[in-house]
Amino acid sequence: MGIALTSGPLLVAGVVWASPAQADAASYLNDMHNVGIQDFDGGDAALLQVGQKLCNEIWDGDPPAELAAMALQRSDTVRGADGLTPQQADELVYYAKADLCPNF
Repeated sequence: MGIALTSGPLLVAGVVWASPAQADAASYLNDMHNVGIQDFDGGDAALLQVGQKLCNEIWDGDPPAELAAMALQRSDTVRGADGLTPQQADELVYYAKADLCPNF
């Protein structure tokens, strides 16, 4: 009986404090800038578009590791040595999922 009384208020508090997940473009752009990722051709709008496309691909079931590998390959093709590092490619996908894919 004591457990029920203790769990009840905690459950209610969790429900009250929980809010629906939503895409957070500002956090995504901030995270991208903090890890050194920028889109030099299209600015933040292009960077956000890439994140939204990644989110759609994640929802379609594409594995994040595969998406990171494709981002790295494309970056190398377009930017050469100035492109993404493997860690940045992983972070690009990670933050797209964390910041732009609500309820994932």
